[in-house]
Amino acid sequence: MDHEQIHVVDATSQARDVWQQLIESTPDIAYVLNPDGVYLEVNPQLCKILRQSRERLVGAKASAQLDRDHVALAERVLKSIVEKRTVERSTRTFQVAGGDAHTFEVVETPLVRDGRVWAVAGIGRDVTQEITLERKLWDTAESRHSAVDFALRTSLGLVKGYVYTLGQNHAMDDVRRTRYVHIIEEEIDHLAKIIEDMLDVRRMEIGDHGLDEEIVDVRDCVTYALRQCEDEAQRREIRVQLKMAENINPVYTAREALIRVILNLVQNAIQHTLHTGEVQVDVQDHEAYVEFVVKDNGVGIPENELPYIFDKYYRAKSSAASPVQGTGLGLTITRTLIEAMGGRVWATSRVGAGSEFRAVLPRRPVSTGDVGETDFPEMPSALTNIASTI
Repeated sequence: MDHEQIHVVDATSQARDVWQQLIESTPDIAYVLNPDGVYLEVNPQLCKILRQSRERLVGAKASAQLDRDHVALAERVLKSIVEKRTVERSTRTFQVAGGDAHTFEVVETPLVRDGRVWAVAGIGRDVTQEITLERKLWDTAESRHSAVDFALRTSLGLVKGYVYTLGQNHAMDDVRRTRYVHIIEEEIDHLAKIIEDMLDVRRMEIGDHGLDEEIVDVRDCVTYALRQCEDEAQRREIRVQLKMAENINPVYTAREALIRVILNLVQNAIQHTLHTGEVQVDVQDHEAYVEFVVKDNGVGIPENELPYIFDKYYRAKSSAASPVQGTGLGLTITRTLIEAMGGRVWATSRVGAGSEFRAVLPRRPVSTGDVGETDFPEMPSALTNIASTI
């Protein structure tokens, strides 16, 4: 072996030693899984969090160490990484018996050998304190209004920046120019949606719901609303499944309001579902009312936040995923419209397992004082305060 080869071997050995020290000393968790989710390697920090030795963890199923609500989420992410060979970012909560829960923002990367994924490497940053602090801050009405201001300022800043760049760079190639124009269009649409929602809420607060009632074809409203969601669902690789009978009796209600309710519920489900997830829309025909069920396998909502998700500017802060962009007005509008049409809406959910929203709409006009005249299904007792105004 000549001197040059010796130097290469020494450098490789030193680099490996540095890497080993880094993995063992970092405050972050680090691990390697096989495609079935079994630990191949773990670093000391993960052992410390799970209160188990390396010998006991290596060879064990990673999902066995997770909080039960996060098992399905973790398995779905792992499957996506192995099948699509793409890096995935998610959030996991490790709940050890007799200990505190630890929430980590995790980035997992496929390791490819001979054309197949033989392992998945993950590294996670502890965000437990950040989530706790964020929830405390979000509990004030002032902070919710600030979130709307932030959303507006962010979109306006992006539009201004890209417009300035387009104006200054006259030699920009067509591909880049087209991409910038597309970003500007998306941000303008986002701004328009925020402003439209704010104006609608303000209008509804003074009693103007804009409801022009007529005989409405339910199937037509549902299919029209789902078409509006197609682009976003395809972009996020989310499958939207519809279950609806061929013949559903019409209802006497406001067509545009019904479309808006369905659209808001489906868009909400898409936005809170991981890439390659699934949203199910089920329309059930009853004698006195029609029931709309929108179910996703997304991040879920903590039980203690369910009574507030329809409040103005409120956004649930699930520990199962990073915060979702939005202003918290979509569900407020949904509840206001469905109640104005004499119906009810509520939700059930479990963190890491997804959410289910149900909206029931009577076939005939029902005033808000006619409680009990329409035989609606009962809401879960813990959620009855959501519809207390009906």
